[in-house]
Amino acid sequence: MTTLATVDGLTVRFKRRRRLTELRPEPFTAVDGISFELKSGAITAIVGESGSGKTTVARALLRLVPFEGEVTVDGVAVHELPRYPGIDYRRRIQAVFQDPLQALNPRHSAEQLIGEPLRVHGHRDAADHSARIDELLEQVGLDAELRPRTTRELSGGQRQRVAIARALASEPRVLVLDEALSALDVTTGNRVAGLLRALVDADNSMLFIAHDLALVRQLCDEVLVMHHGRIVERGSPDDVCDRPQDPYTQRLIAAIPDPADALGR
Repeated sequence: MTTLATVDGLTVRFKRRRRLTELRPEPFTAVDGISFELKSGAITAIVGESGSGKTTVARALLRLVPFEGEVTVDGVAVHELPRYPGIDYRRRIQAVFQDPLQALNPRHSAEQLIGEPLRVHGHRDAADHSARIDELLEQVGLDAELRPRTTRELSGGQRQRVAIARALASEPRVLVLDEALSALDVTTGNRVAGLLRALVDADNSMLFIAHDLALVRQLCDEVLVMHHGRIVERGSPDDVCDRPQDPYTQRLIAAIPDPADALGR
C-alpha cells in the first residue's frame, strides 16, 4: 500500500476565554503532537469523546485552521500552503460532515450540487458531464431519477449520499468523513458504510471520524483513539475493541450500553 498522507507532530492551539470578563484568552492545545499515516486502499478511524480533538485533526488536514508540525497529502506539503489553498489542493482532499444541510445549498438540485465540482475540475463537455453525474449517483447507491430533486426533497440518507457523491466528483486521493453517518438511522448508516467500503481502492484513502465503535469495527482497517488531543491507542479494530490497553479506551468501550451487541461479539 502507498502512503497518501503523512501527519508528523501535528499540534493545534487555540485561545479561549473561560469567562466573558477574562481579558487575556487562555491558550488551549486541542491537538498535541500526534502522528499517523493514511494508506491507499485503507480506512483509518479516529474515535474519542466530544472535545478529544478529532474534528480539529480533520480541519487541519483541510487547511482550515493554523497548525504546527508537518502534514503531507498526496505529495503536497500542507504546512507550506497558504491558509486558504487553491483548487489544486482541494481536488486532492475532500470532506463530508455530519449535517449535509449545512454544506449543501438547499435551493440546488442534486444534479447542480454534484455538477459544480465537475465543472470546476474540468468536465466541460455536456455529455461527459451528465454521464459522470449519473455514474457518481450510482456509486453511492442513488437512482438518476433523483437528479432534479433539491436537498430538502431528499431523505437524510439520500442527502448524505449526495454529499458523498459531490465530494467524490473531484476524484480526491483522501476523503475525510467527520461523523458523516452519525445522524442516520442504523439501517441507512450500515448501507452507506457498505458503499464507503466499496469506494476505497488502490488510488485513495479515507479518514473516518466517529464515535460509533460498532460501525468503526465494521468499516475500518485501523483505529486511532484520541483523548485530550493525543493518540492514546492505535491498532486494528479487533485489537482496540477486544483487547484495549489504555485505561481511557477501556472506559470508552465500557461506556457502551451493551458491549456484546455493539461490538459484534
